[in-house]
Amino acid sequence: PESSDMSSLELLAWALLILVLLRALVSLEQIYSLLRPDAPSPPPLSGVPRVLLRKAALTLKGAVYLVLSRDKVSSSALRRTIDPAELEPSRVTREVRLIFVRHGESVWNLVFNRGFGPSFLWRLLSTLLHELLLVPVDDSAFLDSPLSPLGLQQCGQLATFLAQPCVEGEVAERDHRAL
Repeated sequence: PESSDMSSLELLAWALLILVLLRALVSLEQIYSLLRPDAPSPPPLSGVPRVLLRKAALTLKGAVYLVLSRDKVSSSALRRTIDPAELEPSRVTREVRLIFVRHGESVWNLVFNRGFGPSFLWRLLSTLLHELLLVPVDDSAFLDSPLSPLGLQQCGQLATFLAQPCVEGEVAERDHRAL
């Protein structure tokens, strides 16, 4: 008899916990809409489990890829690359200028690539709190990470750099300075 009382008490506790969590999700939805009024409306509360499952599946897939990936470049592979000085000048028929552009700093980079000193814990906790705000919506600070404020600034600098005409004598100095 005591075990059935305990299980009904546990059942009641779980039901209350679920109600509190649902209320918290509704509050987070309201806060999110205040913070980002231009953002698309979040899915209905019934869609939250689908969003959570999608985020969990993406996180699991990313973790498995990170562990099993063979996309790592070793120092010996880097040493095997061709040295441009070894190329014969007669084989070069024309020069083409390529500019490789990578995305600016993302929120992920902000949290994990600035070192693990004293500020790491603050960056991690503040981003995790932001992630909690994004739980009920199909958005994330970690999955398909948006640009950080510095990343947005870097995009502006890149746009300014690319808008400048390319003058033969100034190219090398300007490229090094801007990028």
